[in-house]
Amino acid sequence: MVIMAVYTIPVAYSIWFIGIFAKYTKVKYYIAKSWCRPWMWAARAKLELVKTTEYKTNEPYVVISNHLSNLDPMMQFKYLKIKWVFMAKKEVYKLPFFRTAAKAFNFIKVDRSNPNDRVSINEQAKIIFEKGWSLMVYPQGTRVPKDDFRKFKSGAFHIALDNGVPILPVVIAGTGDIWPRGSKFMKSGKAMIKTLEPIDIKKYNKDTIEELVSDTHKKMKKVYDEMVEAIQ
Repeated sequence: MVIMAVYTIPVAYSIWFIGIFAKYTKVKYYIAKSWCRPWMWAARAKLELVKTTEYKTNEPYVVISNHLSNLDPMMQFKYLKIKWVFMAKKEVYKLPFFRTAAKAFNFIKVDRSNPNDRVSINEQAKIIFEKGWSLMVYPQGTRVPKDDFRKFKSGAFHIALDNGVPILPVVIAGTGDIWPRGSKFMKSGKAMIKTLEPIDIKKYNKDTIEELVSDTHKKMKKVYDEMVEAIQ
């Protein structure tokens, strides 16, 4: 684990250096994928990727997923093959290394103390989407126990609506057992990632968005329960 943490430093600075010349180049994506490989090796996970429908890896989405483990983004980034960025709280930008990493990979900066932050988020997201990159959001807000498929917050859905970008629902199972929350160590196990049919956000408006959030949560929870049973 220590070796992989140290390996993160040259990866982040390599991405930062390349970004000086080409902020949205695919090279960043390939370097980040190389960073994921040692984590996959350490996890010793038997992973299955299931696509219910094909999605376009070169077009922007708001990707939403449940969240069980720190292993989730690494597995999803490697196997979904989508160029995406995350959102990062402004406090992250006060930490020297993490600030460099967040800026290098074009993270969207979030200021929760600012009541007008949604405007700033949409301005940043618009640029990301125009460049063909996607935004990954964990709408549960945090890692949750495997038996708690927590309700979704609506922020990701509003970003998709405001920018006219489709939503790609992704369900992940098994990673909470491989690298449990609070644990410093990983163990071998089975994991599964399943992508659902992309949601055409243009079919919705501000009056129906909360209904979409609820319906999407129910659909993803049903798939999650089936996946948990399948990998046991």
